[in-house]
Amino acid sequence: MKIIKRVLMFSAMLMALSTAHAGISKNEGITCVSKGSTVKAQFDDSRGDHTRWVKVGSKAGPSYGCMGRCGGDCGWGAPSAWTKDCMDHDQCSWENGSSGGSSDSNCGDEFNEAADDWTFGVVRGCSG
Repeated sequence: MKIIKRVLMFSAMLMALSTAHAGISKNEGITCVSKGSTVKAQFDDSRGDHTRWVKVGSKAGPSYGCMGRCGGDCGWGAPSAWTKDCMDHDQCSWENGSSGGSSDSNCGDEFNEAADDWTFGVVRGCSG
């Protein structure tokens, strides 16, 4: 139970740290996506605003085998959520080679926007 409380507090902290900006990136709440469907990934980075149509569950490259899945790559067997905000972060991270979570200069805002999806997506039924 302590771990769950810590994860929830960490997620709330990340959402609070997310700052408003004029880019295309936005928190779309917990919006489920289905594996095999094609969704519009939207993100902003140091080069501007970007929109890409991406197949949910596709492999973009090494460590990006499950596009739209919340969490690293395809996971390790635990239930995971598949959401629009996680797709936005996956695509941004793939194109920018990002790391560093919320502190990443290009994709930190997308990371923050996906934090609630990672925490609550499975409970909300976003199982792909």
